[in-house]
Amino acid sequence: MIKEKTVGEIVSDNIGTANVFKKYGLDFCCGGGEKLEAACRNKGANFDEIVTELELVLNDDKSTRNYQSMQLDDLVNHIFETHHKYIYENGPITIEFINKVARVHGKRHPETVEVAKLYNVLLAELQQHMMKEEQILFPHIKQMVNSSSSHDAFVNGPISVMIAEHDSAGDILKKMSELSSGYRTPADGCNTYRAAYANLKALEDDIHMHIHLENNILFPKALELEESLLG
Repeated sequence: MIKEKTVGEIVSDNIGTANVFKKYGLDFCCGGGEKLEAACRNKGANFDEIVTELELVLNDDKSTRNYQSMQLDDLVNHIFETHHKYIYENGPITIEFINKVARVHGKRHPETVEVAKLYNVLLAELQQHMMKEEQILFPHIKQMVNSSSSHDAFVNGPISVMIAEHDSAGDILKKMSELSSGYRTPADGCNTYRAAYANLKALEDDIHMHIHLENNILFPKALELEESLLG
């Protein structure tokens, strides 16, 4: 049972739980030898709340959806709720992890310094990118869905910019993966090292799905909808 394990054991069994411990300020690296209940008590954290969140991570089973059949406004909402919020929540945590890894392990593993630099650039670019989508493109798409006419062509320009920025993000992800040998933690890597690389791999997977949904489904359908509204 998870309640009987140490914090370090829980993270070793499923590295995704590192984000929960980071959220509540529980040390899973150097202080990972404490059992979960004792660690929560010593930190003054809510044991039952943390167990609930840990079990959500451990039991995560992403269901498949037919994105092609979704209404465009529903797809926009899904992308925001699932992918944008994922980056907003996990991006800053991962920056702390990878920057710490670069500081502590950079001399023995200089590639971590480059990975950290690339990731900091990537996150800054993604935050600007998502802001433009949320403030400009997404509201316009939603407006088109609920409109019977469109006065002028608009979405092609913003979509072209978004696709170019997707390409830039993809290039950075590819470089980080190559530098880290596919996010493989070396034998002397600590739990923070493992968490950083696990988060980067999870982020890569999420961004790939994010870009797929936009480039291959949302954007073509938005262009098609606008064309039909223009007549």
